[in-house]
Amino acid sequence: MIGQGINGMSMEADRKLRVGVIFGGRSGEHEVSLMSARSVLKVLDPHRYEVIQIGITQEGAWLTGENVLDALENRNIEQLTKAALLPDPTCADLQLIHPSEQGTMLIKLTQLDVIFPVLHGTFGEDGTLQGMLEMADIPYVGAGVLGSSVGMDKGVFLDVMKANHLPIVETMLILRLELTNHLDEIIKAAENMSPYPLFTKPANLGSSVGVSKCQNRADLLEGLMEAARLTVGF
Repeated sequence: MIGQGINGMSMEADRKLRVGVIFGGRSGEHEVSLMSARSVLKVLDPHRYEVIQIGITQEGAWLTGENVLDALENRNIEQLTKAALLPDPTCADLQLIHPSEQGTMLIKLTQLDVIFPVLHGTFGEDGTLQGMLEMADIPYVGAGVLGSSVGMDKGVFLDVMKANHLPIVETMLILRLELTNHLDEIIKAAENMSPYPLFTKPANLGSSVGVSKCQNRADLLEGLMEAARLTVGF
């Protein structure tokens, strides 16, 4: 239905806002994202919003269809369809991916008015998805590219806090290579920095995965290895 808008501009009347909710993802916080997505989907008013669920598997496949969240939670995704968003503002619609005799085809499913990212950790909460959406000129919920990337990288964020004279606790940023080559020195430096308990966490995940409370040297060694295993890069 087309109505007449303000100052003679045409507008669609009575159309619900199409909200693409993206969840899952490749990070170690995949399961946490699914729980968050359930909370978000529960409060999106179906009378106001047309919600399109977009799930990303731990392997990175984008999927859409009916009850995507349930399908990811139950690891039963055979009925879902592969999908994609293009970083091209002239065709920034949700596309279905279909194989054909001529090769892979993209078929437009729907235009999205706004994206609600509910991804946690790397490959979604760290500015990567936000950058793609800005290239596609699709509005989205949450922090922008810079805020997302700085907030996710704890080493950079601590430097920003220090530069702005904001109080922080004593902290060490340790590279994975340093753990391999200088483990004893790192443990001694950590023990000199503060008495136990000490806390370790991955440098670029959220706050819910990979955090260890270390009561002694054995705990500290285990916590460092766990944080290094989950950290992307470094």
